[in-house]
Amino acid sequence: MAKKRTSTTGVLINGDLEPKAANPHSWLPLIGDPAGTDGLRILYGVLRPDYRGWTNTAALFARRKIEVGLADDPEPWTQGAARIDVLLPDAADDCFLSPRVLMEAIDSEPIVQPYLLTYVTFTFATDRLHTQWELVRRYARDHLVGELGAGVLVIQHAPNRSGYGSLPHVHLLVTRKVTSLGLAEPVSVLTGDKGRQLIVEAFASYAAELDR
Repeated sequence: MAKKRTSTTGVLINGDLEPKAANPHSWLPLIGDPAGTDGLRILYGVLRPDYRGWTNTAALFARRKIEVGLADDPEPWTQGAARIDVLLPDAADDCFLSPRVLMEAIDSEPIVQPYLLTYVTFTFATDRLHTQWELVRRYARDHLVGELGAGVLVIQHAPNRSGYGSLPHVHLLVTRKVTSLGLAEPVSVLTGDKGRQLIVEAFASYAAELDR
């Protein structure tokens, strides 16, 4: 692992992008590491119902990540990603283990504040896809689900399988808290840009494993 680490603050990396249907990374402001940063890179953004005149839904954003690499207009929720999983607090109803049910539940709830979900991407070189997956998944299980009570849709992309040179990476779509009564309030620390610092600091002990 290169010595240059991800920064706790990051910079806005897509401020010049106007929303376009084909590019979900234009549907929200994304804060990440400056160009040229080596090693672990963490991308962070908050998906809101409206962004620069574009109307968002949690379901469509999730579908774009799940259906990656498939032909145009695939059957909704068809998996193109290398791996997907939903992590939930112990008290949550099993129905939310379905990405579709979870994301459509978010969209069906009354909007009490301009927030749908928090989006985080971890990118780093790895010798095995499963080791990258398990590391990020364990972090999500321990911190985001176990400590904060959120639900998390975990999605791994492996661009190398389609002939691209981009590194494999893992996306986390972090929802509101999930209880035995269903979706609850958002995790307040993850509803704004400062949430990235929390993510970076909380992942630090897991990132140390990358140097072993």
